[in-house]
Amino acid sequence: MAHHRRHPLLARAEANVSRHHRIPAGALLLVTGSVLAAAVTFAQTPKPFDPHDLSGKWARTSFNQGFSTVPESGRGNAPQAPFTAAGKAAYDKNYPGYGPRANATLRNDPMGSCDPLGIPRNLNAEVVSSHNWWEIVQLPDRMMQLFEWHHEYRVVYTDGRKLPDATADLDAKWNGYSVGKWEGDTFVVDSVGFDDRTWLDKFGYPHTDGMRLQERYRRTDATTLELTMVVTDPEYYTRPWESDRKVFKLNGLQIDRPWDEQIYCVPSEEQKFNRLIRDPASGK
Repeated sequence: MAHHRRHPLLARAEANVSRHHRIPAGALLLVTGSVLAAAVTFAQTPKPFDPHDLSGKWARTSFNQGFSTVPESGRGNAPQAPFTAAGKAAYDKNYPGYGPRANATLRNDPMGSCDPLGIPRNLNAEVVSSHNWWEIVQLPDRMMQLFEWHHEYRVVYTDGRKLPDATADLDAKWNGYSVGKWEGDTFVVDSVGFDDRTWLDKFGYPHTDGMRLQERYRRTDATTLELTMVVTDPEYYTRPWESDRKVFKLNGLQIDRPWDEQIYCVPSEEQKFNRLIRDPASGK
């Protein structure tokens, strides 16, 4: 016969009462019921947190590994991105190493040649656990994001500076130029000046160097961070394109390693990985 473990607070209360004197069964039930109620209330009390404190390691727990919910993301009959003709043509020239459009012969995913993944792709935390995370460090004049995969980092300035003018003379960057500010309890990041060699995600969605990106971060409780993004790139997309709602958990890694793994993209190792893993997986 199975023995069920009793609630420790209940056992302790009964032992303390019995040690001193006997009491009626009804009173004992009242005491134990009160103890259990207190335990449940304690367990249900939300942990206090500062909604303006985004620091910590955040692991993606939402399903989608791409920028938005699209046919490749495996979520039913998802709509395609709102392409312009030029955007669709650019997309058709991108050949991922993963997913339903994977093509080992023509694959040109920047990851396969150790190019930086850039923003917003790094924010998708697309690599499977235990690498599907990034860390936020907040300083008085900037917010820094550290990406374990490829050991990259990104700076968002919060010192009140304005974004540079997005003109043809602006030197494009892998992560763009980013400034952030608080709107209530939402941290809003605006960015311009992206290098168009990066993809929005591993499925090959493109962007131009004229893309503008907005990120909105909101800490909903002590352990949960939500992120939504909007790409505005009229040359490639007919309207501003919003991401899915991405959910991250604080210290939510399935495997939390005590040391920095230092996962760099080393071309010689990446070529071996392509030969042994990516190419066979996509039919080469």
